[in-house]
Amino acid sequence: MKMIIGKLLIPSILAIGISGCIPQKQVFEKKDLGFTAPGISDKETLVVFYRKGGDKIEAPTVWVGDRMVGTLMPNQYTQAWVCPARTNVHVDDSLNIGQEQSFVAPKGQVLYYEVYKPTNSDTFAIRKTEGMSANIISHSDTLNRYKPYCNSEYIELNADTLFAFNKATLSPEGVKTINDLATKIKNDYFSVKKVRIEGHTDRIGTNEYNDQLSSDRAKAVASQLKANNIGVLIDAIGIGERDPITRGCQGETPTPQLIECLAPDRRVSIEIIGVQNTVR
Repeated sequence: MKMIIGKLLIPSILAIGISGCIPQKQVFEKKDLGFTAPGISDKETLVVFYRKGGDKIEAPTVWVGDRMVGTLMPNQYTQAWVCPARTNVHVDDSLNIGQEQSFVAPKGQVLYYEVYKPTNSDTFAIRKTEGMSANIISHSDTLNRYKPYCNSEYIELNADTLFAFNKATLSPEGVKTINDLATKIKNDYFSVKKVRIEGHTDRIGTNEYNDQLSSDRAKAVASQLKANNIGVLIDAIGIGERDPITRGCQGETPTPQLIECLAPDRRVSIEIIGVQNTVR
């Protein structure tokens, strides 16, 4: 799950510093997943891509950004280390290049994505799963040893803490939350290269409305950070409803129950890029 930070958790943002800390190692047990992850630090994520069955004639290749991480035959898996930021992925084969997809990787976790071919489609795609079959024990012949240097921090703020429903003006509580974040950026890091802000909405409303609302909310957060003179380049964009994190919320009519169920989708993602904590 992603880290959602509201009014009760914002003090924990201010208390977190990575200067002088030794990353805590985690080892993930095999259980029934058919895969044992190596120890990873709390600043990166291990992503496992796998293929369940399929035609041996086709051999989809998984790319993370501009990096090839593995070619998958039926019932094979490959893995990639990524930083806790928005990551672009696409899958291609010898004839077709799949549509680029993106996801955010929570640090210190293992994520699983199935590589599959949707019905009536000529291209492969990926979809997030809770794990993979214990029968998939064969690793891709393409060995990927790349391990990134993660010098970014990724924070998610609950939009219902920052804004009133369907509004893009920061509430008094939202102003305080962003001011606290600005204090963290100015005081906790020696330097920061850039701050990237993404606004997200739920699926209620039209695509056009949600694109505008998410953009306006991202810009409102950016404006408040700038008002604190953090001295860092800031990018602000709206993602609209295109990157939901909820599952199983039924209905389209905006009832109180649906609005509450979709609350995690209404968020502002903040990536603090190029963090440096000491003088080099």
